[in-house]
Amino acid sequence: MTVRRVRPVRAFTEAPRHATAGDETPAEGARSALWAPLAFRLLAIVWAGAIVAAVVDEFAAPSHLTVMFALGLTGLLVGAAFVLTRGAGDAATQTTEEDDEAAEPEPDLLTSLPTLTHFRNRLADEFGRGQRMGRPLAVVLIDVNNLTAVNREYGTSAGDEVLRHVARIVDETKRYNDVAARLGDDEFGVLLLDSGPQGITAFTERLEDRLARESAAADAGGRSVSLWAGICTGASTSQPGMVRPDEVLETALADLNRAKQERERRRRMWLSA
Repeated sequence: MTVRRVRPVRAFTEAPRHATAGDETPAEGARSALWAPLAFRLLAIVWAGAIVAAVVDEFAAPSHLTVMFALGLTGLLVGAAFVLTRGAGDAATQTTEEDDEAAEPEPDLLTSLPTLTHFRNRLADEFGRGQRMGRPLAVVLIDVNNLTAVNREYGTSAGDEVLRHVARIVDETKRYNDVAARLGDDEFGVLLLDSGPQGITAFTERLEDRLARESAAADAGGRSVSLWAGICTGASTSQPGMVRPDEVLETALADLNRAKQERERRRRMWLSA
């Protein structure tokens, strides 16, 4: 069974989210809603205590009936406060849970990696954090070689298996706090946090080494085939003069395009030899 392809990362038209100082996130609104019933309950308790104190102060030797009346009114106020605010607290808690679920990135159907939207949002967040704290950020773009030829020769199910294979190795090769995503049909991206050129080199070498040693097992017309995936990579690091997170992504994309052109040049030379 093949899975519908997502659009390739050729043009970055989606604008990443940018939070402004005046914006209030849904989670912050839910936290505000949680404080409101709590404050109302505390106010009711204080008010009820004030009633008891006023009754005792008014009657130096309060009668049994007066004390019972004050205590009953106190209990009524506190009970009403808890009943009236119970629904608000539950609604705020439910809103917080729904916001937490919505914050989870919806994965790519084929590879289970996050998608381009999540990648761009995390890039914007980490770029801003890195600029404030002076920490480097690296972007590595990965293009799978000759996927069209694999689909033509062995079928699209084999091509899908190659993509799943590459996605798994990319995800296992990155560090725990790095971000890997599927950006397009045969393209992946990785955010390397707190990394510069040395981190890029270390990651790409580990990735290429694993892809050279491990193959994707696919079924092609009833026979099992092993397919080794080759890749091209392009990378970029954030610089102090950059003002937009997309500048890092665009520089990495330009580097990837140069690598792909060099790959095609070497391939044409090899075919003509």
